[in-house]
Amino acid sequence: MTTRRIAVAVVVTLAAAWAGWTALRQPALPDFVASGEPVALPDPGELPAVSLDLFEGMLVGERGRPVVVNIWASWCAPCRTEMPLLDDAARSYGSDVAILGVASKDDPGEARRFLDDLGITYPNVFDESGQVRVALGLTAYPTTYVFGTDGRLRARVDGGISEQRLAGLVEDALR
Repeated sequence: MTTRRIAVAVVVTLAAAWAGWTALRQPALPDFVASGEPVALPDPGELPAVSLDLFEGMLVGERGRPVVVNIWASWCAPCRTEMPLLDDAARSYGSDVAILGVASKDDPGEARRFLDDLGITYPNVFDESGQVRVALGLTAYPTTYVFGTDGRLRARVDGGISEQRLAGLVEDALR
């Protein structure tokens, strides 16, 4: 019986170690490089529909400062939790960092109500075709992407992001 208990303990320990390692490792970054003509971010309070080309133009237009892109949906509970954190970050970083929300796989009216209910003040767009989420390799809602000052995708966080994790990624992108 002792050998069996040891074997079970070893299997449980290895499974827990594998699960922990998988949960903590950095997800693979998609092979995504924005190109095209620079486009200004929309004004806060707007929710314009964007194509992939227009989204890429917004990223190109922000080169020289980090861009945090958060893909969300109004039906996503973790999105509701983290969006005020992103709004606080947008106010804290001011013009040093761009934060752009991307509503995707959602109803435009519900997305608009969601933003209004939360009082979100940073720019947001609506991924009407789903091309943006596909190009970025979205696998979970919400997902946050951090682009460096050179426009290169530096990090991706699947699921909710903490204030500390966001600050660390943004500080890294500012270097």
